[in-house]
Amino acid sequence: MTVSFATSRPMRLGGLGLLYAAQGAPEGLLYVAVPAWLAANGASAEAIGGYIAIILLPWSFKLVNGALMDRVAFLPMGRRRPWLIAAQAALVLTLIAFGASTPDDANLRRLMLVGFLVNLAGAFQDVAIDGMAIDIVPEPERARANGVMWGGKILGTSAAAGATGHLIQRHGFAEASMATAAFVAAIMVIPLLVRERPGERLMPWTDGQASADAASRQLADWASIVGTLWRAMRRPASLILAAGIFLAFLGYGLDTAYGPVVAVKAAGFDESGYGGLAAGANLAGGAFGILLAGVIADRLSPRRALILSLVGMAAAQVFLAAWPSAMTNTGGFSIYTYAYILCFVMMSVSLYAEAMRLSTPAVAATQFALFMAILNFGTYAGAGRFALIESLTGYAGAAIAGAIVTLAAAAVFAQGRGSTKSDARLHPLAS
Repeated sequence: MTVSFATSRPMRLGGLGLLYAAQGAPEGLLYVAVPAWLAANGASAEAIGGYIAIILLPWSFKLVNGALMDRVAFLPMGRRRPWLIAAQAALVLTLIAFGASTPDDANLRRLMLVGFLVNLAGAFQDVAIDGMAIDIVPEPERARANGVMWGGKILGTSAAAGATGHLIQRHGFAEASMATAAFVAAIMVIPLLVRERPGERLMPWTDGQASADAASRQLADWASIVGTLWRAMRRPASLILAAGIFLAFLGYGLDTAYGPVVAVKAAGFDESGYGGLAAGANLAGGAFGILLAGVIADRLSPRRALILSLVGMAAAQVFLAAWPSAMTNTGGFSIYTYAYILCFVMMSVSLYAEAMRLSTPAVAATQFALFMAILNFGTYAGAGRFALIESLTGYAGAAIAGAIVTLAAAAVFAQGRGSTKSDARLHPLAS
């Protein structure tokens, strides 16, 4: 039998992990190496926060991406795979264009624009991977799969953060971006050579046909998609999950913005040193995600693991604000960074498993993308408020603000413990 994602567990888990690593690599460049470079070269907190907020914005459009993927498909090649290949090709091209940008104050708007386009391609890739995972990963395997996927993304982010930080400092901005593009292009070989389901076409011109499973999940019109999504999102469990996601990532967005700034301007790191710290912490987080996070979520239940990890993230933020050495020397800030990343990985793995479980298969890409759009809008909102909060309360106040909203998210999820069962009546396929 031809190897496919649907029929081979090693290919499914390994392939999804590597595809998520390809998604994480551009984030290591855009969210870690470039902000650290900007901070080291005199950019203000307002400029860095604005850069991060703008380039994060495409992740808030994932609902549109998901609806397109649920409605438009070339089923002979698979329900999600053609979208995945196209998105990865776009990601490679936009990374090359990003390398041609000049990261200085005079060209910061151009850098934001091209970074926006890189993330637009990355958001399409992300929705395609998630939609395929919901379609092909069996229910008992989802926490484990999410651990591998998120671990792969963290490893990709960490490797890129360290490597691109070094490349920017030693060789140049263009070289760092081109190296990231080359990595993504190498991973693109996987969806080019592996079918989504057995019997499908490898390429449009090769032999094969649409699988009955993929065809049965495809809705015929926009009205069916909208109606099914509306019924799915009206459930109390979906509303609670959406509110908790927004609050959790509002706090994470603040951390994304103030982390590089505090590291370089207060704790004593240069851009290469901070890239190395982020790489080490994310390496630990990636290994934790692949080896343990999914197992822990299975043992505790994703909901309990989600609440506990949010409490841990808030505790790390309070530590950063309350212990003076955490902000003023590299050792204290390193402790904070490792603790926060490990808790964040556990939170993400648990949250993704919950969101996948609550997503109705016929509109899985749309509903999961809606959850993730809320996630990324929360991140965008948090990053965009950093400059204002920092101007009023300082770095410590920004960390405390992150802790408050993170604990609020934990409280919301705690209220939802009795509303976790999915409703198969939403659509005949939602079983």
